[in-house]
Parts: sequence; structure tokens; C-alpha cells
Amino acid sequence: MARKPNMLDYETKRYISIVLFLFIGVVSFLSEKDSTLGYYLSLGLYNLFGDYYKWIFSPVLVLFGALMIKDKSVNVNITRIIGLFMFFVSTSTIIGFFIKNYYATFNLYPLLESLLGSISTLLAFFIIFLTSLVILFRFSPVNFARKAFDIPEKLKEIKDTFVGDGFSPKENKKVSKSKNDERLERKKQELEEMMEKLKEEKEALAKAKQPKQLHIEDAPINPKKIIIEKKDNSIIGNLFKKEEEKQEEKEAKIIRNTEFKNWVFPELSLLDSKRNVIAVDKNEIRKKEIEIEEKLLQFKIEVTMEGYQVGPTVIQYRLKPKQGVKLQKIENLKKDLALALQAKSIRIQAPIPGLGVVGIEVPNPKREAVYLKEVLSSSEFNNKKLELPIAVGKDVSGNIVVGDLVRMPHLLVAGQTASGKSVGMNGFIISMLYKFSPSELKMIMIDPKRVELSVYNGIPHLLTPVITNPDKALNALKWCVAEMLRRYDLATKVHARNLVEYNAKVSKEEKLPYIVIVVDELADLMMSGNKKEVEASIARIAQMARAVGMHLIVATQRPSVDVITGLIKANIPSRIAFTVASQIDSRTVIDKAGAEDLLGRGDMLYAPTGAVDAERVQGVLVETHEVEAVVNKLKLTIDPDMIGNLQIAEITEGKSKLEGSIMENYKGDQDEDPEIIEKAIQIVKESKKGSTSLIQRKLGLGYARAAKVLDILEELGVVGPSNGSKPRDVYVD
Repeated sequence: MARKPNMLDYETKRYISIVLFLFIGVVSFLSEKDSTLGYYLSLGLYNLFGDYYKWIFSPVLVLFGALMIKDKSVNVNITRIIGLFMFFVSTSTIIGFFIKNYYATFNLYPLLESLLGSISTLLAFFIIFLTSLVILFRFSPVNFARKAFDIPEKLKEIKDTFVGDGFSPKENKKVSKSKNDERLERKKQELEEMMEKLKEEKEALAKAKQPKQLHIEDAPINPKKIIIEKKDNSIIGNLFKKEEEKQEEKEAKIIRNTEFKNWVFPELSLLDSKRNVIAVDKNEIRKKEIEIEEKLLQFKIEVTMEGYQVGPTVIQYRLKPKQGVKLQKIENLKKDLALALQAKSIRIQAPIPGLGVVGIEVPNPKREAVYLKEVLSSSEFNNKKLELPIAVGKDVSGNIVVGDLVRMPHLLVAGQTASGKSVGMNGFIISMLYKFSPSELKMIMIDPKRVELSVYNGIPHLLTPVITNPDKALNALKWCVAEMLRRYDLATKVHARNLVEYNAKVSKEEKLPYIVIVVDELADLMMSGNKKEVEASIARIAQMARAVGMHLIVATQRPSVDVITGLIKANIPSRIAFTVASQIDSRTVIDKAGAEDLLGRGDMLYAPTGAVDAERVQGVLVETHEVEAVVNKLKLTIDPDMIGNLQIAEITEGKSKLEGSIMENYKGDQDEDPEIIEKAIQIVKESKKGSTSLIQRKLGLGYARAAKVLDILEELGVVGPSNGSKPRDVYVD
């Protein structure tokens, strides 16, 4: 099948348009009648524009091309083509008014003179001429007139500055400052008048409105009517739903295949749909814009409002500061703006990456819930380019946000109590269960709190029942390290760099699933007395496991530096911060302030790998009954007696390859790699002798490190004490 040629991008089209405008404009002006091209070009332009075609046609094309070079937002579209036509017609007609017997196709004066009269025709086409300038060059006659009237005043200021009028330099500065204050006062008065007008419109609208009637106002910049279905709570509807669920359960019971060839994924009908209607009040938004401008003017900061974006939690007002205004001045006024807008808290994003404007995020009067069903059914979530998608929520523009755990490749989640952290974790887990069968995805869940993740017990995706014991959790992390090393050995044999390449090269029976390790409360594990071992295991998994399809999702409600240590932060680049108590906690999680201003209930700052700035997102809402419905559906797809065959008992028992009877006594020396110790034990077993030179030669270590490894083997009971120049005794077979 032939591949379609790629279309020209926007920049290439602009470049071609600029070259054409400049080329045609210059050639038409310089063309001579002696040449063939010049003759026909001159003849055509003469017929259209008359004798003065070089002064009508050529300059406007050159000027428009120059404008496109200067201003990247200017482009060629149907509106500007119409404006160009209006310019040619109006110019030719105006010349026809002053020069009698002026022949040109675009000269409409002879036709309209008898119909409208001379003066009326001139005025009409002069207005068309000004309109064409506005369309083509963004020329504003009003601003031009205003600046023209200001010229004498500005000349007087220059004269007073240089010549002086009996004033000292300090007095001249005072005069200039007073004039600047007058200008600011005029702008304040204009804003106050606009506010009064808005109030009058609002009162008139309130009288015209019917009581208890929801109405969607004119849409903002990105118009989206949000119509959310009401939940059907009728008895008959529930009866039909139960009958359908029973029928689905009967069909699901047929599938009892441990290879999960015919895996049945849960239906989206198990999840809730939208059930509230959000109305956007355009007048209220305009009122807030004026209040922002007024408050900033009080501190001598001039801005231009550049629109707004309506999200589920906040409305982001975008403004462009006047040249010379420091962004830090705007950021320092956060509390003053919150007071003026009567908001619980606001967040200032200065600047918004890639837009060149400042964003002020103000809470919505009514918040919109982002339901998981909406995200899972979206095109963003079902994008085939995403390898391990997880549902995150909606951003401040109302766009759906989906993360890819493979690209992250690990995720750190932090937030205080009631911030929506556990609900967000459930959203991540459920979204993966909807996308992958047990043969494609396995999970290990660690829940020291005992109540958050225990609902998932019994699903076939689990490698072990949900772990609630800290000691078993540590054993599970050590097993993950061993499994990671085993997978690296397998990948090395087939020369694969990652899990996708490995699965593509091996047979169907040898394919490996993704493994996602979910830790719901890291602080509890750290406080269990094994902080050093937990930190070392998590850091080791985070450093290396991504290439072999193992990924971490670690959550904590205490984002302090003794829990989220530097070693863990350095190896988990993707982070989510829900509401935290202080700016210090916010900096601990996402390395910048802002999370302390969030509103709770799923409001988050999402900073994936490679992001320039943290993105504000309203997380998905997953109710308890939705989680239970999905889990029960998954349990019905497999015989409960087979769950034991799918799980690995040694994960929590501490009998993995890495540990065993010898390594289980090793407490994870901070300065030594457990893998090196494991290899050293194997070398001693095979050679039946233990010496520093042997370890040094086989492992390629320096003498000091090899001696230290041998001392650790002595502590573990693998070799005996030093025996002079003779090799040490070996105590293991």
C-alpha cells in the first residue's frame, strides 16, 4: 500500500507565502515592458489597476510580506485575501474620484457615481479602505488618532526634560511620575466603568432568568458544553442491570484458562457516568478579569488579559504583563489577589511554558468530578503508542491527561490526609486492570495501612496476596531485586535492550509480563526499623528495573526528607503532589512550591519525566463500589482454586535467589552491592577456596574492595577467619 505524502507544515507554508509575496511585489514594481514577462505582467496589472499599478499593487504585497516576517501570528487566510481585494478596489475607486477618465477594472467610481453621488461614493470607499488596512496590517485608526493627539504632550515632556522650564532634574522626574500616575488613574476609571456596566448587565440578566433554571452562557475561548448524564436510580433500571450482570457472570465462568488466551476484560458499565451539569457564567468570569487588573494596577503593574481556560477545578486567567514588569512582582501578590477575588487560595504560574503569558488559577464556584469511565473511554487513553497507560485526570483546559508508566518509568505520589491520594492510586490500578490481562501484567501490592488495597485480594493479576506485614514487604522488595537480575540475564542471552524487544524475540511461552510494584504508604515501611534496607531495595529497583518491565508506584502521606530521601528522589523522576501542609513539603516532592495551594479532593500537580513545569490536574474519582464491582468481575473470570497456582509463595517468605539461607542474614550494607556479595558467594562455592586475590581477579575489583567483600563473607559464615598467607577455609558446599 502506497504511503501518503506528508503535508507541508505551518512554518513551511508561511515561508513559501512570504517568498511569493516579496517576489511578486518586487518583480511587478521593477518589471520592464521590453521583456516578454514584463510586457504581459504590465498589461495585466494596467488593466486591473490603471496607470498607477506600481504604486497600488506592488507596495502592499511587499509590506504584507514584511509584516509576516516580523509577526509570526500573521498568516494568509480567506479573511486577508478578502481584505487584499477590498484594498485594491477601494484604492482604485478613490483615485478614480480625483482623476477623471481613469481607466481600471477595479475602479468602480463611474458605476456608483450616478447611484450614490460623488461624496457618498468617496466616503463609502474610504471606509472600505480603512477596513482593508485593519484586516491586512492590524492597523487601528482609533489608536493612530489617540497617539497623534498625544504627540504634542509628549513633545512638551521631551522639551521639559532637556530644555527645562525652571525645574531641576528631580522635579522633572516628579512631573513624569505624576503623568504616569494620571495614566494609571485613567485606566482604573475605565475598569471601574466596565465593572459598573457588568453589574447592570448581571442584574438585568437575573431579572430575565427563570428560577432554578440552568443555562450555559456563551462559550469561552475553548467552548465545551459539559452535559453530564444523571445516574439512573430507578428500581426497574437496577433490576435490568442486575439481570445483565448475572448473564455476564455466567458467560465469565466459562473462562478458566490459566494462559488467559480468551481473557474477558471488565465492562465500562461497571463504572459511574457523569451526573452533574456545570454552567459557565461569562459575566462572572469577566468580572474576575477586571478585579485582577484593578488589583495589579494598585501596585503599578499594567497587564493585558489574554483569555481564560475553564477546567474542572479552577479557571485559569491568562494575562500578559507590560514590558519591563518583573514576574516576581506578580508572584509576590498571591495573597492580595486571593483577597480581591475572595478565593480560598490561588496559584500563579509564571510563565506558562510555551505561551509567554502568566496564569492565575482561581477555584471554580462549583467543582466538576472527573469520572474514570470518561477517561477510559477517551481516545487519549486508548492511544496505541502508550505502552502502560494510567488514568490521571483533566487539566485546567478540560483536556484528558493520561500517563505512560513505561516512560515515567516510576511514579512517586505524595499528599496529606483527605487530599485524594488513595482514590488516585485506585484510579491508576483500575485503569491498568481494564487494559491488561494477567498474562500481560502482574502486580505486587504493599499496604501497611491494611485497609486501602486489601480489596484487590483474589484478582489473578497479583503475584502474592496484598502484603500488610513490614517484614514480608521487605522480603517482597528483595525478591523484586532478584527477579530484576534474573530478567537481565534472560535479556542478555537474546541481546534485547528492553522487555518489548525480549518478548518479540522469544516464543509465546517464554514471554514476560510487566510487573508493577505498588507501595501505598512508604513512611510506615521506613518506620518499621528497616529503613536502610527498604531505601536500598527501592533505589536499586528504581535504578535498573525499567528496562526489564518492572515499575514502581510509591505513595506516602508524609513527604518529609527522612521518608522521601535523596536516593529515592534521584531515581524516581515522575512525581504527583496532592495537597500538602507546607511549601517545604511541596519542594520535597516536586522541587518547587505550589502544592500547598491546592484544594484537596484529587486536585494535584503532575510532573512527569521531562516536563518543563508541573501541570495542574483534577484526578479521577473512583468510588468504593466501583472498585468492588471491577474486582468482583475479575474474580469471576477464574476459578478461586487456581489463584494459588498463579501466586509465588517465596515472594514474602524471603527464599528468593538473592536471599536463601546465607543472604537472608545480610542486612544490605550501604556501601556494598548485594549482587556483588551473591557473585562472591558463588565464586567461593565453585572454587572451594576464599582469598582476596581470587575475589579481586574474578570480579574485577580493587584490592581494598575485594578485602571488604571477603570480610562480609566471613560475617555471613561463608568463609573462615584469615589464616596468614593461606586461603581461608570455606564453610559452604
